[in-house]
Amino acid sequence: MDDKEAHAAPGAPDVSAKDALDAQIGYNLRRASTLALSDFAVELADAALRPVTYGMLALIDEQPGIRAAELCRQLGMKSANMAPLLADLEERGLVERDDHADDKRVRVLTLTPAARKAMPGWRQQVRRHEDRFLQRLTAKERATLLRLLRLIWTDED
Repeated sequence: MDDKEAHAAPGAPDVSAKDALDAQIGYNLRRASTLALSDFAVELADAALRPVTYGMLALIDEQPGIRAAELCRQLGMKSANMAPLLADLEERGLVERDDHADDKRVRVLTLTPAARKAMPGWRQQVRRHEDRFLQRLTAKERATLLRLLRLIWTDED
């Protein structure tokens, strides 16, 4: 009797090791994601930022004057999902929507002075979160993980 058989519940189906739940990539991604989201929430609780809103602010900071449609594209979001998040960030005094210099029909996004001032601290908090979350990985393993994750969700080679 092997170890698997010794621990199997009576009447349990015979599941091969490669088909077991803990061998599935999606399951492991979800478990890691749950842990990451939980730790992120604790680290940025004072700022009341979620990963999605932090991502929006970070991209607006990196690309002042970005259009909302481009922000959606870069974050892989639908406009209908982003609109209430942008409205909330605007209401909180973190994001401003302004007319495009050349086309008044187009609205562009910038951080408010308060958000620009806070952004370096938020980035530091995110680094601290990632260092804690990934503490068991070496720098090389972190780089490999990032490369592999990007391979999954981007069109880049």
